[in-house]
Formats: sequence, structure tokens, C-alpha cells
Amino acid sequence: MNRLIGLFFVLVSVTACHQVNKPEPPEDLIPKDKMVNIIIDMSLLTSSRGVDRHVLEKNNISLETLIYDKYNIDSLQLVKSSEYYSYYMKEYEGIYQIVNDSLTKLKDKYTLENEKVEEVKKSIKDSVSKPVDSLKLKKERAEQMAVLDSLSTSKKKD
Repeated sequence: MNRLIGLFFVLVSVTACHQVNKPEPPEDLIPKDKMVNIIIDMSLLTSSRGVDRHVLEKNNISLETLIYDKYNIDSLQLVKSSEYYSYYMKEYEGIYQIVNDSLTKLKDKYTLENEKVEEVKKSIKDSVSKPVDSLKLKKERAEQMAVLDSLSTSKKKD
């Protein structure tokens, strides 16, 4: 009986240790650069879901559908491509490193822009509280509005 159990475990061990073949790239593999952009957008949309969930639900907006439509892909293509890249960990880590760097740059950019906006708002508030020459005030406000307009324009481009 013990030999039979031992033989069973040896047989299971041998069959369980079969060679795993490297996966073939799917026919519709998403290129790395496009995959990076998809993951960045998915990250941004996922965080927006936490902020304005009720707005998204009210308007029947599916974040996944937005991604699929924007990049002209479907869910199966995304899953197959993710599975393929995840097998090659070095490449997958490289993709996620680019994603992380890009998200950090975006965060830094918008943090800096928000600080500039707050600085301009503060200077406007300060200028209102002090009696000043009206011509000088118009000129300063025009300059401040130009700064705000340029920041708004740069956000729209992004």
C-alpha cells in the first residue's frame, strides 16, 4: 500500500513538472507604446471614478468603453496583450516604469500649475484690498488674466 502511494506521488510529481512553453504573441498584440498610453489613461480614469462616481453613473459613462473606443481595441485584445506582456516580466516592468514616470510628471505639472493659479488669485485678492491707481490696477489684472488664460490653454491642449 505504501509503495502504491509513493508511486502515485512520483507519477503526479513527474507529470506536474512539464515544461511551460513561452506564449506566442497574439495576432492583435497591442504595441508597447500604445499599451503604456492605455494603462496611463486607465489609471487616470480609475482615479476620476473615485472623485465623481455619481456624475459618471448619472450620465451612464463606462470608463472601460471610453478606453476601448479611444484606442480602438476590445476587452479580449487587452487581456491577451496583458497576459503576453506579463509573461516577460522585464518588459512588463519597463512598461509600468514608463507609466509611473509619466503619471509622476503629470502630477508635478498640474501641482505646479495649481500653485501658480493660487498665487495669481492671492495677488488679485491682495490688490483688491489695497487702494491703488486704477490704471495700474487694470494693467496688473490684465497681466494676471493673461497668465490664467495661458494656463487654461495649456490644460486644454493636454
